[in-house]
Amino acid sequence: MNRAEQVIKLHLRNKLTWLYVPWIILLANFLINMIIASSLNLGETMHTGAISSIFVYTFVVGTITLKETFPFAVGLSIRRKDYFFGTVWTALIVNGLSALILTVLSVIEGATNGWGVRLNLFKVAFLSDVSVISVLGIYLILLLNMYFLGFAISSIHRRFGSTGLYIFFTTLLLIGTLVSLYLTHFSLWGDLILGGIAHHYLEIFWWMAPLTAVYLAAAYGLLRRASV
Repeated sequence: MNRAEQVIKLHLRNKLTWLYVPWIILLANFLINMIIASSLNLGETMHTGAISSIFVYTFVVGTITLKETFPFAVGLSIRRKDYFFGTVWTALIVNGLSALILTVLSVIEGATNGWGVRLNLFKVAFLSDVSVISVLGIYLILLLNMYFLGFAISSIHRRFGSTGLYIFFTTLLLIGTLVSLYLTHFSLWGDLILGGIAHHYLEIFWWMAPLTAVYLAAAYGLLRRASV
């Protein structure tokens, strides 16, 4: 059996974490918002950011994946390289399925006038003018970006321990502070904001794709030398 396939099966044995919990959370949010929208009956569309819960949860799964499976996989004589690619394929399969379900639900939501109560949970307002394929791509990019960001951060901890994480976040804080001071000193905040407005928001989402590639490259390099 291919070792990467073994890793996929290893991950998917934990169906609760990978498949059930995110949708239980999202279903609970949906039911709560449905009750609120039905009871208020304001006559206008109710927009909610509850869909963000699945993206936040995906980030959390990315951070705990290594802790739950990496030592066990290495103990089974699975190479770090195979573990990495098996995990990548698992994330692609699960998040691809999630993105597809979210897209289908957004289409149904739009076709039923917000489930009959004008509730917009899956159909994000600023994505209403883009094609279904674009919505699917955006959801997939967001999910993968969140997962591999968490996975990369967890890889830093696996490679360098808590000290490495402290150094990483401290460095990020210092860089952010210096950039903020630079923009403030030269009065560049206005230009930055106007430049962002000038770009269509879809361009911002597509920029997450190379960011995800950076997270993957970082995680791969760190895991090759990570201790169990």
